[in-house]
Amino acid sequence: MNEQNAPPDQMLVHGSLMVGFAQACVNLNIVAGRDATNFIKGLQINDWYPLAQWERLQELVVRSYGNVDPIMVKVGIAMMTGWYHYGPGKEVVRRGASFLHYQTGSGGFASVVRGPESVVGSFELELFDKSRGKAIVHSTTPFNRKMECGVLIGGMLAPGDIDYVDVRNDEDSDHLVVEFH
Repeated sequence: MNEQNAPPDQMLVHGSLMVGFAQACVNLNIVAGRDATNFIKGLQINDWYPLAQWERLQELVVRSYGNVDPIMVKVGIAMMTGWYHYGPGKEVVRRGASFLHYQTGSGGFASVVRGPESVVGSFELELFDKSRGKAIVHSTTPFNRKMECGVLIGGMLAPGDIDYVDVRNDEDSDHLVVEFH
């Protein structure tokens, strides 16, 4: 879709995010991997697509598993591992903790979505305490929260300077509580 042709109230997702999600499914041998591969054949990595197309892609995974949460965490981790090792990640993030600032700033989430904040939502770092190894990210995006947990885990582990990362959102699904050491 041409970004200029999109309705002003519509959210658009960058093709690189969609291709990364589908490729993660293939790399992890997720049941939906073949369907995801077929889905992305017509996508252009540098184009923008309506959120509805992302939702159809995500549905390929969701419908294949009774308990999709651990699968979505793994997809998020694999997406960021690929982004870091085979994409631009090494150039923009040197340390695991700095990934939190990147992802919640203008370089991460904001670089792969377009649209009004009322539709796109936000992905904001509310707390960062490096000495305690704790951070809290508040998400109001339309994306799967468990996938977002995986994105944070994968992005923080990818540089290799952090040994442990856990991200939970059990108490409040929109607050991703990050523990890292």
